[in-house]
This record gives sequence, structure tokens and C-alpha cells, in this order.
Amino acid sequence: MTSSETNKHGAIAAYLGIFKTPSIQVLLLGTGFLLTMLFVHMGVLTAFDNTLFNTISQMGNVSGWEKDALRDVTALGSNTSLIFLTVSVAGALSIAGEKKKALTFLIAVAAGVITTFLLKAGIDRPRPPLPMQDVSVYTQSFPSAHAALSTLVYFYIAYLLTYFTQNASVRLWIYGAATLLVFCIGLSRVLLGVHWPSDIIAGWFAGGSMAAFCFYIIKWKRKLRIKNEG
Repeated sequence: MTSSETNKHGAIAAYLGIFKTPSIQVLLLGTGFLLTMLFVHMGVLTAFDNTLFNTISQMGNVSGWEKDALRDVTALGSNTSLIFLTVSVAGALSIAGEKKKALTFLIAVAAGVITTFLLKAGIDRPRPPLPMQDVSVYTQSFPSAHAALSTLVYFYIAYLLTYFTQNASVRLWIYGAATLLVFCIGLSRVLLGVHWPSDIIAGWFAGGSMAAFCFYIIKWKRKLRIKNEG
């Protein structure tokens, strides 16, 4: 490999490394959410939502074990499951002597829940008509709380798990598993006919931006502590 090729690959790696910065992630994901919200308000995504919703929701009209599996997946993003998981992980951290991490995690999820449901109430987007499955819904449609909060909680847990390893492959596996789980939870909501696709996309953006903001605060506090100790 020539020196010019090495420099080129180094420049590309440095460029891609920018996206690993929490502040950049907050900016990009937050912008994605705001643009999705704007496009929904303007009606730009109406045709996209209708076409994709009709296609995906028909695929969710299943029975037997497939119906059970679909409900099991969507339950992994329910408020009950996520709150139980949050309290369990925070409790384990506290017992392990990581009380600051436990408290930060609890505050982050609580803030995420409040923010998500305030957005739902403020935007007040109606749900799709006549859900394909017998699933009870009680709140407005945009953004999807299942998508937003599962992204926040599962990626935060993935972030905590990466503290135990410096192996790049293991870290990639952890984040890959979190990504797949969050994707399946979001998809299940459209398959069940209770969300428009743009609700899910906005939820992913919102949850991702909240998680990235938490990581930014953690990183900033760590740098500040190191500076004070120095």
C-alpha cells in the first residue's frame, strides 16, 4: 500500500470517527427527528406512510405462533418491560457500588419517558384507523413511545455493557444486538397496525438523540473530573 493510499484510508477513518462523537450524534439524530416531525406536519410523508403502512400491516395479519411472536416482540418495548429492566439494571449497578451510574440511568430513562409523552400530547397525531390486531393503545401516535424508549433503554444498556470489554468485536456484537432488537420492536408496531412508519422513524431518532445526549453528558463529566484531578 502506497503512502498516498495510507493517507487516504486514514482520512476516511478520521472522517467516519467524527460520527462516533456523542455531540455529533445528538446533532444528527435530533435534526432527523425535527425534520421528520416537520415533514409529518406538512403532509410530505402522507403518501409514504399510507403506502408502507398498508403493505406492512397486511403482513402482520397473522395467527398462531406468528401472532404470539409478534406480540412478544412488541412487549419488549412496552412501558412495563422497559421500566422493569431499567430498575433491575439500576439496582444491579447500585449493589455493585456504581451508584452514580445507577442514578444517571434512572434519571435518563425518566426524562425520556416524560419527554416522549409530552411530545405525543403536544403533536397529537391520530393513530392509524382500525388496528389489524387486538392491541390496546391509549396515547397519541407521534412519536412511537415503543421505538423511542426502547432505543434509549437498550442502547444505554449496551453502552453500560461495553465498559466490561475493550474488544472491538464484542462491542460491535453488543451494539448490533441492540440495533436488531430496537428495529424489530419498531417494525412490530407497524405490523400490528398501531403506528404509521414515520412514527417509528421519529421514535428511533428521538430515542437515539436522547441516548447520545446522555453519553455526551457522561463523557463531559468524565473529562471534567480528569481535569480537576490533574
